[in-house]
Amino acid sequence: MNLKKWLTTNFTEIHTEKLAKILFTIFIMVFSIFVLAYKIPEERFVQETLESLEESKTTVMEFSGATIAVSMAITALPDDFGSPLANTLADMNKYFIFIFAVLYVEKLIVVEGMKLSFVYIIPFACGLYILSVLSGKAVFKVFASKLAILGLAVVLVIPISTHFTEKVCQDYLVYVDETISEADAGAEKVNEIMASGDEGATVFEKLTDAFKTAVQGISDLLTYFENVLKKCVNSIAIMIVTTFVLPMLVLLLFRWLLKELFSLSLPAPRVKVILPKEKNDRKTIETDWKEEVEKQ
Repeated sequence: MNLKKWLTTNFTEIHTEKLAKILFTIFIMVFSIFVLAYKIPEERFVQETLESLEESKTTVMEFSGATIAVSMAITALPDDFGSPLANTLADMNKYFIFIFAVLYVEKLIVVEGMKLSFVYIIPFACGLYILSVLSGKAVFKVFASKLAILGLAVVLVIPISTHFTEKVCQDYLVYVDETISEADAGAEKVNEIMASGDEGATVFEKLTDAFKTAVQGISDLLTYFENVLKKCVNSIAIMIVTTFVLPMLVLLLFRWLLKELFSLSLPAPRVKVILPKEKNDRKTIETDWKEEVEKQ
């Protein structure tokens, strides 16, 4: 048989297009496994993201230590007037544990999630797309698209949200650093005063000199630490927003944009149901309904 004639007969334009799609998909699969999986984690924006996450973890640990130090300093005051305030500051550590856990998960996603995405998720999505090309079934294409979105989200969401936070929330992050410094300084001054051997002055006179404010009684001192407590609460809210809420918003925005661009939602079949007029027509109507569903 003439080879040229056989190719002309068996390979139409449609088959050529399918073959081109399959070859291009295989190229993406191989490129993702052997190139992107090793090159992307070494890129500058990924390394900057990891550095930013490490800085945030350090800030959380410093903040936790500052609140514990303030709590212990208040507890050291005479007559236990500040015990409720000290307990409130100590209870803040559960929020720090949550923030630290979120940061650890984000770092794990950046370090291990990128390799997982490029080595497994995206190649598997490519395999489903090849199945859709060969079988002609759109369901494989839909699942492949959704897996590709998941892979891209794993790669892009954390770096984008981290850089967005640094640019937009820079002033708020400075506020957090100032709160930590103020809490550390207040706790250190109280501890130094309580350990001072100067017996010629009362505790409140020493506190007045240390804090450069009119601390004439325990109420004024507690007001000072209540202001520190308010700043700590505001700082915790800022850290929760920057480490958890913003990445979730970026993920939802990313998902919405891709859904709008590629229309990846799976359409629900339309079923037209005709109610029977008589009991004898019920079997006929049910059969027609099944046929309508199969057509859709």
